[in-house]
Amino acid sequence: MRQLKPIEPVPPMRRDMDIGANRLPSTEALAGRTIGLDYDHGLRLTLTFTPTRLRWSTDAPAADADGGEVPYDAVEIRPGTFFIDYVIADRGRCLSHVVDSERGRALSVVSEIVDASGKPDLRVLLQPARLRDHVGRYQAIAETRELLGKRLFCQYGPHAALEHIYANSATIVWQWLRSPPELALEVGVEAVTMWKIGERLYLISTRGEAPIQLTLLLDLEQMRNVGRLFGRGAFGLVDRRCGARITFLGEFAYPAGYAPG
Repeated sequence: MRQLKPIEPVPPMRRDMDIGANRLPSTEALAGRTIGLDYDHGLRLTLTFTPTRLRWSTDAPAADADGGEVPYDAVEIRPGTFFIDYVIADRGRCLSHVVDSERGRALSVVSEIVDASGKPDLRVLLQPARLRDHVGRYQAIAETRELLGKRLFCQYGPHAALEHIYANSATIVWQWLRSPPELALEVGVEAVTMWKIGERLYLISTRGEAPIQLTLLLDLEQMRNVGRLFGRGAFGLVDRRCGARITFLGEFAYPAGYAPG
């Protein structure tokens, strides 16, 4: 006899799990460069790079200009397209930028730990931007439905592999296919937003019930991803870079008129 019980999703990783073994190598190609990001809402962000650190400064109409200097990491996932991430620790804030130098545009993900009725929460904002020195036509990075119905196998390391299923425009389903044996019922459902950076190149941002957010840049040409986890879990701050090799597992076909929303 078997009693049917509800599934209780487990946290998306164990603290000592290696999720960076297959991350693409970091680059110092931005050293000596300055990148200006101009957002539609008026904020201007300037990033100036050395091999290991960046200086950031903002210029906003509301007279709340700000700045600082922090360590950073950058990955050149395609020629001229960079995934840049850094943490402003004293503000509980993580920023990830996808910079598309060829098209003169970027997408920023800002994740900030905030207080919500005495409990930590996470506020996540995604903001397209124009590169300040870009001349010519500008088309902002926009959300996409191209990942809907697709199944991806993501191998993060020898003991960390997941399946991603893009159920609809607002939901991702994941399950561990390889993980430490003590993790059971390894499945989760999270909110997701999906953005098209280029041909077969996408950025996704996911958020579950816990105040932990995952940003992933997916390259379905070279079948790799690179990203970062950030937030606050049961054991404190979660701040992990990650990267995986991707295998395409297929996609679901829906009857005409019944594709997910």
